[in-house]
Amino acid sequence: MSAILDLIRFKTTLKFVLTTISGLVLAYPSIDFLAIHLLLFTGFSTAFAFAINDISDVEIDRLVKRVRNPIVAERITRRRSILLSFFFVLVALSALTFLSFHNWLLGLAVIFIYYTYSFVLRAKAKPVLDVVYHSAGLSFFTLMGYVQYKPVDVNCLLLVSSVFFLSGTSEILQEVRDYESDRKVIKTTAILLGKRRALILCLVFFTMAFTMFLVSPLYGVVPCELLLLSPLAYFIVAPIVKTIRDETYLDEMVEKIDKRGPLIVGLLIATFLLLKYFGLGFIA
Repeated sequence: MSAILDLIRFKTTLKFVLTTISGLVLAYPSIDFLAIHLLLFTGFSTAFAFAINDISDVEIDRLVKRVRNPIVAERITRRRSILLSFFFVLVALSALTFLSFHNWLLGLAVIFIYYTYSFVLRAKAKPVLDVVYHSAGLSFFTLMGYVQYKPVDVNCLLLVSSVFFLSGTSEILQEVRDYESDRKVIKTTAILLGKRRALILCLVFFTMAFTMFLVSPLYGVVPCELLLLSPLAYFIVAPIVKTIRDETYLDEMVEKIDKRGPLIVGLLIATFLLLKYFGLGFIA
C-alpha cells in the first residue's frame, strides 16, 4: 500500500484536491453531489498523472539512481503501475460524466495535459512547456471548481491566475532541486536558464501570485482581514533570495519551502473558510 501511495504522491494529490476546493468555496457555499464528483475527478486524475509520470521516467530514474520512484526502487512493478493508471483514469472519466458540459471539456483537457506531459509530446522535457503544463493542470482544477456553479468572472480569473503562478513557482523549484540529475538526461526550464536565473523566475512568479492575492480583496474575492497573513510570504521569499546569493543553500531552501509552503497555504484556506462561513468581515 505504501508503494501505491508513493506512486500517486498521495500528500501532493491532496494538495491538488485543495485547489479544486478553493474554487468551489468561492463559488458555492457548500459541498453537494456534483462537488463530490468533481473532487473525485481531481483526486483520481492527479493519481493517474503521477503514476504515468513515474512509468515514463523509469529508465531515466534508473540511470540517475532516483529511488523516490517506487518502480525503480522495486517496491511496485511497472505492469501493476500501468494497470493502476488505467483504473485511475477510468474512475476520473466516470466522475466527469456527472459534471457540466464546460467541466466535461475542461476535464478532458486536464487528462490530455497530464498524458502529453509524460508521453507523446513529453512536455516535461521541453523548456517553458514544462512550467506551462504544470501550472495549467492546477489552474484548470480551480477553474472547474468555480465554473461548476458560476460563470467565469473577475473573482474566478484572479483565483485561477494566483494558482497558475504559485504552481509555476513550485515546478521551477522542483526543477532546480533536480538540476544536477536532470541535466544528464533531459532539458528543463531550469537547465535552460541555469539555477540562479531559474530562481529569479521563481521570484517573479511568486510576486505575480502575491500581487493577485493583494488585489483580491478589492473585488471581494477574499476578505480584507486575510491580508493580515501577507507577511507570511517572507518565509517563502527569504530562502529563495538567500539561495540566489549562495547556491550552497539550495538543499536547505528546498527543505524549508517544502515544510512551510503547505502550512501557509493551509492556514490561508482555513482562515478564509472561517471568515466566510462565520461572517467575520466578509460578505459571501
